[in-house]
Amino acid sequence: MAGYLAPNTPPWEYSKRTMQEKHSLPERTRKIAIDHHDDVADVFERFYSNKDRFSNAFHYGRHKVDVLLDAELKALEPGASILDVGCGTGEYLRRLRQLGFSPTGVEPAPAMRERAVRDNPGTAVVDGVATALPFADASFDLVMAIEVLRYLHRSDVLVAEREIMRVLRPGGKAFVTFVNRFALDGFYAFQRARQLRRRTDFDRRHPHCEFTTPAEVIRDFEAAGAERVHVEGRLFAPLRLLYKASNSLAAKVARVVEPFDDQFCQQAWSAPFAGHLVAVATKPR
Repeated sequence: MAGYLAPNTPPWEYSKRTMQEKHSLPERTRKIAIDHHDDVADVFERFYSNKDRFSNAFHYGRHKVDVLLDAELKALEPGASILDVGCGTGEYLRRLRQLGFSPTGVEPAPAMRERAVRDNPGTAVVDGVATALPFADASFDLVMAIEVLRYLHRSDVLVAEREIMRVLRPGGKAFVTFVNRFALDGFYAFQRARQLRRRTDFDRRHPHCEFTTPAEVIRDFEAAGAERVHVEGRLFAPLRLLYKASNSLAAKVARVVEPFDDQFCQQAWSAPFAGHLVAVATKPR
């Protein structure tokens, strides 16, 4: 069990153990995230083969993110270079190529990367992590990281944001998603309760989830060098919680409430309470 020491452990041993774990935590968090995604590559492949956006929480949430992504893609010139950080099985690489862009993927999980290479012949898919992107400065017009930074320790998130801004060309944009700490679906409380019950922070089956707020995202990206940062929330209604109980019931409810939920998400005040946070950060020219 992480952090466990016998009751009679001397104070100096406790302090030493605590410092060692603190220093190794970001690296351990990163490794577990990679191992987890290596294990679930087949699951993601099946998810992407299902085109019904109401079928489960994954599809419903991704659809909301994709609508915002499409808006950013429409503003790009044909052939623009796009980096997909944590490209997974390569689904977004395929879409980007079909839209006439020049995509590149970076993915550290071998099983994910193998599928991305297989399904995207001629597209560069390299081994690498968000905290050390293997590309030169100012290489891309857009850098996207969808459901990636959430798996990293906060210190690594800050490094990754600096790396994303580094490889962007002047005037380029970063499109990055985060998990909201105060979402109405209570995912933060659920995650903490599960950790207490299992007596561990995270493991290969249940990786770490980093929570944040719109204000933190803006502040962190500005510190990383962004000129402008715009954050929007999606999934205001606690539908993810309902999906955990029943996919079929949640699908019926989602079809009814979706128009109202989308309207709520157009209001700036709703962002701190939405399930997904989507940040668009612009690099200065």
